[in-house]
Amino acid sequence: MKKLQERLQDPDDTEPTKEEELDKGKADGSKQKFDNPIEILKIRLKNITNKNREKQRLLAQYTRNARVIEEAFEVIKEGSGIKNLDEIVTTFIKSEEQNYSLWNYVN
Repeated sequence: MKKLQERLQDPDDTEPTKEEELDKGKADGSKQKFDNPIEILKIRLKNITNKNREKQRLLAQYTRNARVIEEAFEVIKEGSGIKNLDEIVTTFIKSEEQNYSLWNYVN
């Protein structure tokens, strides 16, 4: 069980384990062994599962955003007739600079 606990331990896990909490709770400072190490493994599995769900959610959101951006560039390519991505970006930046200059002039 100790080997499994070491393998399942996450290196960036900052939450105190049950063993650490039990050690803190002991007045005489002696270590208390776990009565049921399976419960600890279940808790770790639950934490890992929750972290994986969050990572999957973030990955799905990232891919969805990337897909929307790619579709937007395709629409811009079709509408402007410019096929080169760098040329589209350069044209956009120049237009924004011109609009900002006109806005400052009006103000």
